[in-house]
Amino acid sequence: MAFAFGFIVIVFTSFGIEKLWSKYLNSKAVNFFLFPGAVIHELSHAFLCLITGTTIKELNIFKLENGSIKYDKPKVPFLFDFFIATSPIFGCAFIIILISIILGNPIRVDESLPNEVTFSIKAVFDYAKNFLDMIWLTLNAFWKSGFQSISSIIFIIASIIFTVSMAPHKGDIKYIVPGFIILGSALFALEWFGISLLGYKWWDKVLDNSWKIITYIVSILLTILFISSIIVGIIKAIRLTFGHKGE
Repeated sequence: MAFAFGFIVIVFTSFGIEKLWSKYLNSKAVNFFLFPGAVIHELSHAFLCLITGTTIKELNIFKLENGSIKYDKPKVPFLFDFFIATSPIFGCAFIIILISIILGNPIRVDESLPNEVTFSIKAVFDYAKNFLDMIWLTLNAFWKSGFQSISSIIFIIASIIFTVSMAPHKGDIKYIVPGFIILGSALFALEWFGISLLGYKWWDKVLDNSWKIITYIVSILLTILFISSIIVGIIKAIRLTFGHKGE
């Protein structure tokens, strides 16, 4: 369930950042900055369409505005819709990992997100605290090592571009969120009935590495959302001060 929760946080946080930037920043500047991520986003959709045998009707990836993909209804409804809709998360994550390897892993943010989910009032406050800790750890990591070399600066920029570019299209959310909930529930059910995949060392290693990647992505997105919210607040305050109507 923790993995499902992590992916859902990524979906809504990246979606919120993209909408916030689109509303309060220059759209052309935002599209230009996120262009590499937008290309990977749409190519990820296209790649999964090819794998699932879904016919692509239109693909525009080299436009700063209105880059998109249109495809026929998948042969296996919902399941293939889920695969296609979530593909940019994995595509952009792969690019972040690749860039990190090429640059020699210039930045590391310590993990602080629990890998188990519990349902209680205390758990809600614990997660809120963990999210704040992640923002602090990310800012601290960026301050200490993020601007010490060209490679670290490039990696920060790449991390911002490709995490924000994970943001789903609005119509894809109806497949992504239920899909991750169902997947997480299925894995939880297997554990409940004593069928543990953690008994396989390769699976345990995959989960461990995947969780580190998810934690890093969530850390970056929460930090971007935090900073963006502060900037938007300042913009609104300035507009209010000088007599401009609020958005």
